[in-house]
Amino acid sequence: MNVWMWCVNHYTGKSFDEAIVSVPASVNPQDWQIMCAKWNTSDEQNIADRNKANRSHQSMPYRKGRKSHYQVKDDFERMMQLLTPSLDSESGSIPISAEKAFVSVMGKDRSGHIRCGGSRETRRTWYGTGEESSSTDYQQRISNIENTLRMEVEELRTEARRWDSDVDKMRRELEQLRKRYSEMDDICIQMLQMSTFMTQFQTSQRFAASAPPRAPEDDDVDTDGEGDDYDDYDDDD
Repeated sequence: MNVWMWCVNHYTGKSFDEAIVSVPASVNPQDWQIMCAKWNTSDEQNIADRNKANRSHQSMPYRKGRKSHYQVKDDFERMMQLLTPSLDSESGSIPISAEKAFVSVMGKDRSGHIRCGGSRETRRTWYGTGEESSSTDYQQRISNIENTLRMEVEELRTEARRWDSDVDKMRRELEQLRKRYSEMDDICIQMLQMSTFMTQFQTSQRFAASAPPRAPEDDDVDTDGEGDDYDDYDDDD
């Protein structure tokens, strides 16, 4: 499971308040808050509901009967190992037949059931009346498993490419959200600076209005007094 799906599964089943405080390990808390905010939108919830409904109608889930495709792949690899001679064997071992390899890994056919033959195949439809299983039949079943694995691998690759595309899209959206939040932070800082400036300006205006008026300065010089003194000196003479 990739990191993106792991984060989605960690978010699923929780309320928004529960999810946003439950930050997964190795995930940036800021990125987690952005992802939770996106997943909580109505558009994302509608997409999730639609995907859930689509999965419920899938005709080919990644399981074959009671086995997952991973178990089928392991069984196929075991059969290939049995059919291929070991290069490390000193005695030069000979590969066993397709029948023995198939039975060794998958088990024998049960009554009314053909292993890896399909849900509609029975012993009668597969072998025909009076016929027994042969090496060719088992080789055909192994070939069926191989073809099934090829189809599932291609489906998984297609799914992986789709997820990679979704992850790239989400990363671009996260980057856009980061830029938007950064721009909002810059705007908030500018508004705070403007508010501080306006407060200081209003304070200075109120202080200037409440200050008492200054008295006018007397720049005139009294020259008459000095003239009278000179007149007095003249009278004494």
